[in-house]
Amino acid sequence: MRKLTKKTVRKKKTTSSPKKKKIIKRPKVQKEKTPEILKSSDKEIEKETLLNENQIRESLKYLIGWQPSNNNKVISREYILRDFMAAIDLINRIAKIAENEKHHPDIHLTQYRNLRVGTTTHEVGGLSKNDFDVALKINELPMELKHK
Repeated sequence: MRKLTKKTVRKKKTTSSPKKKKIIKRPKVQKEKTPEILKSSDKEIEKETLLNENQIRESLKYLIGWQPSNNNKVISREYILRDFMAAIDLINRIAKIAENEKHHPDIHLTQYRNLRVGTTTHEVGGLSKNDFDVALKINELPMELKHK
């Protein structure tokens, strides 16, 4: 039987490693704070209760990039993503949030990478706590935005 020495044992070198998809995360800015109205677990603010104009305005202060419609019935945000697949990836991530929350935003993809996401609560005819909960979760998603 042959004795193993350093000369007889050779380590196998691996030169290739699997490539990982690079995801560009949102720059670390100050973390968005959750408005008091959205933190509230009081019975006075149910998830599907119509929010008044002051509650909407106060809640929007904490949602970077989201804008209200002229009639305050919808909040929306627009993204320009790196490419078509980055847009589809973001849509799929938003879909998972929507399914988990049982609250589905309108999603519009145009010109292969321009994405507009809008949310409203049809049952109350305007904005509810659900809309802001979903928007906050969408803002936390990693996304591949177009480089300027």
